[in-house]
Amino acid sequence: MSSRPSRGAARLAAILDALPDALVLVNANGTVVNANTIALEAFEAPGTALVGRGLLDLLPQFDSRLIPGSMRRPDHMDPRGRTKPARMMARRTDGSEFPVEVTSANLENGQQAYDGYGYSSDELLMLVVRDLTGTVDTEAELARSQRQTEMILRAASEGVVGTDTDGRIVLVNPAAAQILGYRASDLGGRELHDLILHSRADGTPFAYEESPLADTLRSGRKHRVRGQVLWSKKGEKVPVDLTTAPVRDGDQLVGAVLTFTDRRPYDALADEKSTAEKAHAEELDRLEEEHASELTALRQKHITELEELQERHDEELAAGEERYAALGEREKDRYEALAGRHDQLLTLLGRSLRGPLDELRRELSALAADDAGQLWPEANQVLHHLSAGYSRITNLIDNVLGYQRLDAGADDIVRTNVMLDAVVAAGVDGAVELIGPGRVQFAVHAPPIEAEVDAQRLATALAHLIADVAGVDATGNSPVSAGGYMDNTVVVAAALRGESVRIEVRGPYAGGDPVHEPIVRGIVRAHGGVLQTHEVPGMSGSAYVLEVPIGGGAGAVAVPGPAALEAAPQEGAPGETAPAEGGGRRRARRSSTDSFLDADVPSGTDESVPPTGRRRRRAAAEQEQAVSVPAQASGDDGDGSGGTGRRRGRPAEGAEAAEAGVAEGAV
Repeated sequence: MSSRPSRGAARLAAILDALPDALVLVNANGTVVNANTIALEAFEAPGTALVGRGLLDLLPQFDSRLIPGSMRRPDHMDPRGRTKPARMMARRTDGSEFPVEVTSANLENGQQAYDGYGYSSDELLMLVVRDLTGTVDTEAELARSQRQTEMILRAASEGVVGTDTDGRIVLVNPAAAQILGYRASDLGGRELHDLILHSRADGTPFAYEESPLADTLRSGRKHRVRGQVLWSKKGEKVPVDLTTAPVRDGDQLVGAVLTFTDRRPYDALADEKSTAEKAHAEELDRLEEEHASELTALRQKHITELEELQERHDEELAAGEERYAALGEREKDRYEALAGRHDQLLTLLGRSLRGPLDELRRELSALAADDAGQLWPEANQVLHHLSAGYSRITNLIDNVLGYQRLDAGADDIVRTNVMLDAVVAAGVDGAVELIGPGRVQFAVHAPPIEAEVDAQRLATALAHLIADVAGVDATGNSPVSAGGYMDNTVVVAAALRGESVRIEVRGPYAGGDPVHEPIVRGIVRAHGGVLQTHEVPGMSGSAYVLEVPIGGGAGAVAVPGPAALEAAPQEGAPGETAPAEGGGRRRARRSSTDSFLDADVPSGTDESVPPTGRRRRRAAAEQEQAVSVPAQASGDDGDGSGGTGRRRGRPAEGAEAAEAGVAEGAV
């Protein structure tokens, strides 16, 4: 309770605060006007107040007719407004509920509680609220335990009889009444010994003092008796296994419990078991004799069958060896024939067929040059196309033979530290040789990355992968699009991912050509890398991701600064080489490479010009230094342009330097 000015009121408030139950005062409006400490702890939540709240907010189930000033009064009510304890759910100020027991009484004068301090109303309602949170749980647990005990006693198959200290029956379960042939109501209050333990098994009287029940009630010891005889209501003997145990209330002995199990079913089972064991022994002897005779006959039969099976197995084994020997000879001859045809095919492709193709290509190239100008432009163009076709056939034969030798183990990859942009450029050039000029456009991103790879074979793999996604098969043909116009741009992007170099090639077609794809996978596998295929949403083609380890390469290499570019030779001179910063590498300018692959451009420049895709002007043919590209090496002697049929490039206006490693263009 809150403190009061007078000493008597303060003492009364202290006494009320010390009560174990919550005390709440309610005025005639049904509003809480005061409460002791227990009530505040029980009802108040942090940040809320109890005083000033309505009683029905705290006790929704409370009878509102008991509130002072109510117009409806109960029909039967104590003169002082006292009520019996009623259980209901109380609600705290935060809305949580808990079980309580409420007792109320009317105070006709507010001075009875606090000596007239603070209130002028003539009538107040005092409620004593007892928190039953633990009590309800305990009562529920006790009720549950009692029900469980009753169910256990009813479900027990053993007889259970409880007695007081005088040996009178106070508890009987249904099993005990059924075994003894009584009704449970007939046994209450009767002496147990005179009822069921009055005689022994031979019919002689059995004194109470000698019974185990009497000793348990006298000394508190437990007893267990096997074969004890009880007497049923009909006077029949009931053999049981009996146990007596004392019942104590603290240290005081208040009775005993006698439990017994009817042995009659067990005795009947024992007799049946004895009879069955005897019959089983006789049957076992008879079966043993029969089994011995049958076993002898079966053993002899088994020996005879085993000899026949062994002889048959030896014959089949000899026939199988002869058959497998003949089959092995036939497969050996077949393998030798296949190996001979394979060697003959390799010789035909590598020597007999490739030599005439090279000679025919050189002659067509020389004829297409038309130094005298005697041919029509259309004929010159056809000759250029024929020369490019023969060059493509020669390159394809070389690449297939190289892959076959690498896959068979005759050749091995030769790893060197090379710049990845040069490998990508060589791969694009090789792809142009396989595809043909002017058939696709390229968008290339090749940053300066140094990796330890076989540059020639990796460029060959890139060339065949680009030709595959461009839709060009081994014959140089591409499928016809049924949907009208199709973007023929091939995207080649390289990047460094940890200790590996990842090159993504994306084109308008799905790829998977039976000639191109095995070459790519074989070369990538020889490098210890992987080739994965991804479907690109919204595009008709597929994206291939080629990933190989950088090995002993330096990885990303810094691009030369402006000073290094100024010191380098002018890029207009064909065949010149410029050293790359950090790698000591010399890159040769290629006549078949777009301008975006010709040179390294500093990435830090602010005056970058978007790539135009045009080729750089090349010098006269007699001043050009032919540089062999690994992916398009065809075994030429160096004379002629290789029969590509591509037009000479024109310089791009204002496009003197492309963005570092990124370019787009048509080839």
